[in-house]
Amino acid sequence: MELFPVYILYSGEWEENKFINFVSDCVIIESTFSYNNLVAAISEQIRIDSELNAIEINFLPNDGLPPILIYNDTSVKVYIELKKKNLNFTEYPLFVTVKEIYDNRLVATSSSCLVVTSFSRLVATSSSCLIATSSSSLVATSSNSIDVSTIDSTEIMTDIELIENTKLSENTGIIDNMLNEIFEEDQVYKDKETVMNVMKNLVVRERFQFKVKRSSATRYHPMCVDDNCAWSFKSSAVFKANIFKVRCYNNNHTCGYGERYLTQRQATSSVIASIVKDKYVNPKNVYTANDIIEDIQKQHEIEVSYMKVWRAKEIAMAMIRGSPSDSYKELPKYFYMLEHTNPGTVTKLHKSEDGCFLYAYVSLYAPIKGWEHCRPIMVVST
Repeated sequence: MELFPVYILYSGEWEENKFINFVSDCVIIESTFSYNNLVAAISEQIRIDSELNAIEINFLPNDGLPPILIYNDTSVKVYIELKKKNLNFTEYPLFVTVKEIYDNRLVATSSSCLVVTSFSRLVATSSSCLIATSSSSLVATSSNSIDVSTIDSTEIMTDIELIENTKLSENTGIIDNMLNEIFEEDQVYKDKETVMNVMKNLVVRERFQFKVKRSSATRYHPMCVDDNCAWSFKSSAVFKANIFKVRCYNNNHTCGYGERYLTQRQATSSVIASIVKDKYVNPKNVYTANDIIEDIQKQHEIEVSYMKVWRAKEIAMAMIRGSPSDSYKELPKYFYMLEHTNPGTVTKLHKSEDGCFLYAYVSLYAPIKGWEHCRPIMVVST
């Protein structure tokens, strides 16, 4: 039986086939490990409660290739064979994503109303209400279910009131601006992605770092990179909706200066793109990658590489103008509207056999009609 030390990266996220914002650790695996053995060893090492959480394990076969998911005994054997041929500790690290397990489910009807008392049994009827009674089972008439094991029962009534008020009010107060500069408890955001982007912009602006303690479809809980720091942020999905609400926010840092300021791993290409995207609203403006490097250094005192800001520039332009492929998809609609609003206009769109754009031809009706009145002119060049 052989033993292999393996480098583990966890509590991070994938971006363009790169795992970022991670925490590192290590584990010893045996050549005879099964998939369950590997999951158990990793869970124990990174202190994950396997009853509450599941882990997803990936590895990169080579730079530039997408990650491969380890999900059964065969994929574990493939990974072990790779490690046998390359014993370098940092080669073929394992990328671990932690996901919450939901044991309790709430089966809901198409209702828009919820009545809850201090009891624990929910009975769904065919009407538009769910009524709570006094035992521990669940009875329902609909097959549609949503997870509620991670939802605090004390938050439900507040969330339902929020949803109802949102339906009735035009000015919902839901934040969708990724550059929002103020975080407060009870704020409501459009979705989890918006919360994550606002948080990343916040740490770049205030110059500190965080790691993700818990992230799932219904929860987002980052904490300071220093485990002993008091800074903490907790948000979760509003009941039966995709919008996220800030549940708890402690903006007081008790960690040292070095932990916060020496590096900045949250300054990803996407974050930089959201900061500089307004520079590309006017197509006449010239804003180069070197200009981005200079502005990020002046405004946030962060050193970023040329390749990172080049990717940020591409992302920012896509945010403002969309992608070229999406623009080409709009051509048939555009040509239809030209012919509809300008009767007599001629348009032709040519594609390859596999449906790719080749070229387009447009001739408006006005110049076509005007051509009939053109005089023939002979020009002699000497």
